[in-house]
Amino acid sequence: MRTIEIEVRGFTFEALADGPEEGPLLILLHGLPRNSWEWHHQIPAMAAMGFRAVAPDLRGFCPGARPEGVEVYHLNEYAQDILEIADTLGPAGQPFHLMGTSIGATMAWWIAAKYPDRVATLACINIPHPGALAEGRSKTRTKNEGQTEKFNYIREAAREGNERKMFEAMLAAQNVTPEESEPYRKALDSDEALRAVYNYYLAIPLWFSERLDPVPMPTLFVWPTGSQNVASASVEANANWVTGPYRLEIVEDVHQPVLQAEPERMTRLLLEHLSEHARASD
Repeated sequence: MRTIEIEVRGFTFEALADGPEEGPLLILLHGLPRNSWEWHHQIPAMAAMGFRAVAPDLRGFCPGARPEGVEVYHLNEYAQDILEIADTLGPAGQPFHLMGTSIGATMAWWIAAKYPDRVATLACINIPHPGALAEGRSKTRTKNEGQTEKFNYIREAAREGNERKMFEAMLAAQNVTPEESEPYRKALDSDEALRAVYNYYLAIPLWFSERLDPVPMPTLFVWPTGSQNVASASVEANANWVTGPYRLEIVEDVHQPVLQAEPERMTRLLLEHLSEHARASD
């Protein structure tokens, strides 16, 4: 596993990468307050399967890809970054395999729904399809169990000047070892970096009401119940938003980042998904 730089759209993105350059491209999108290090347990195993596994640091997380302003953190800007990264790493316009966790999962759903011809297989962790989240908001069963209540933290995350407080709170909630979380502190050690990455939350109103279609590719969804920011009604509704083969895996009582909290189990689930679906679509 090595660090590489990818230049697209006038920016320089850093990424963790492994695997043969001629192998099928697999792009891995991280969450917040994390970066590409979140995937470090899985990347070598994916590379050993023959994939070219690449986990880019998202816009805002890299010094070379940190534009100013809220509107440039619209979800489609992240999507265009990823699509052009894929075109740079492999044949332009060709399908690639896509996985995402937390905010990276939201980006993955967006790309898979809007550009279905570009995504061969999909795996999302923790955050369901936006359509399923909308269903979860409409199916509140008891107080504090609906999706609206589960997302109350977004208001605090979107308050300007609140970035460092939210960063520390999110890191504390992760409950992983200092060795596992130190790369995140190192990457986001400045107020400038924190303001940039938390623009994700400020930009949510710019795209939140846009309806996404169901996704057609083979899809794995993993729900770590310990994170407590997704309603069970949203998880149940997620199957309505995948028209291709769909698998739901529930990891009980584990908080995000589940890729680090349960690395062996997550690696096994993700490799099973690739083994079942990736070869036929390459």
